[in-house]
Amino acid sequence: MTLRRYHSWSWITALALGSGAAQFGLLSTAQAEEDSAAETAAARTLAVDGLKLAQANKCDEAIPKLERAEKLHHSAIVLSRLGECEVSEGKLVEGTEMLRKVLREALPPNPSPALSKAYEHAQTTLDAAKPKIAGLTISVNAPQGTELHLTVDGQAVASTLLDSELPANPGDHTVEASATGFLKATARVTLSTADKKTVSLKLEADPNAPVAIPASANEDAKVSAVAPAGEGVAGPRAASPASPPAPASAPSHAAAYVSWGVGVVGVGVGSAFGLIGLKDKHNLNGTCTANVCPSGSRDAVDTAKRSGNISTIAFGVGGAGLILGTVLYFSVGGSESQTGGHARHGFAGLEHGRALVGPGSVQLAADF
Repeated sequence: MTLRRYHSWSWITALALGSGAAQFGLLSTAQAEEDSAAETAAARTLAVDGLKLAQANKCDEAIPKLERAEKLHHSAIVLSRLGECEVSEGKLVEGTEMLRKVLREALPPNPSPALSKAYEHAQTTLDAAKPKIAGLTISVNAPQGTELHLTVDGQAVASTLLDSELPANPGDHTVEASATGFLKATARVTLSTADKKTVSLKLEADPNAPVAIPASANEDAKVSAVAPAGEGVAGPRAASPASPPAPASAPSHAAAYVSWGVGVVGVGVGSAFGLIGLKDKHNLNGTCTANVCPSGSRDAVDTAKRSGNISTIAFGVGGAGLILGTVLYFSVGGSESQTGGHARHGFAGLEHGRALVGPGSVQLAADF
């Protein structure tokens, strides 16, 4: 430390200490009100001891005390003196950042002479230290997409800062790059004041790193394990047995069953009314002669005729339902072997079979 710097800080320290320990002028009044009394007292003691050591050119002993005092209670005077000590110890990057922090804080109204001098001294020290900061650029040759882990002197560095100049302190530095599956790459570099250097690292594959087995290889191993002795696996993977063809969906015969149901009901109704009609006719045979019935039997004759007509119509509908159901059953779905080669053409060679049902009749039509 130069004689001028010594006298400057000697004067600042004398002002700070001379203002009285009770007021603790080294710390900002606003923060002193917020912190506990015990922390304030401890910070005051550490700050006073640190400033005395720094004034005696013992920055290596002063730095730990000033750091602890600053953590307990922020003071621009303490931080400024800590930043200058860091710079004097060769930690230009850390020291200048502390001085920048001091200068970013606005001076309070009516600052004390000690605080004003601390700001002035911080600016002078910062201006002198900035040109001395060295620059270090790190470049790593690794496969694209590799997740890199970088450190400089054991401190982690974000991989996004690759190929960008990093502020560095003059002196010796160790740069390391690592990634899963690769050997660690290390380089050592010495930087002079304001020196600019690039460190290039190349990641080599680790021959002892476990190899990830693809999923397809696992399948091959399973096939080989279950293969009978003497039978190899053809190609990179065993040929999978041919998948059985999906079973054809069963044809729907619902319409045929419904039609048969209608037919059965029709036949049943026709049979019932036919029996009623026969019974009525048998009863009329005793009163009618040569198919001529007396006028008093007219209602019985009408009932017999009506039963006969219903029976006839029901038998017609029932027969049509049975025939239509049979046509639908054999013309819908099924394989060629089941339908005698007519699966696509319908029943009896019809391309599209249609059945028309009317009272007492069934009509079949086809489009050729």
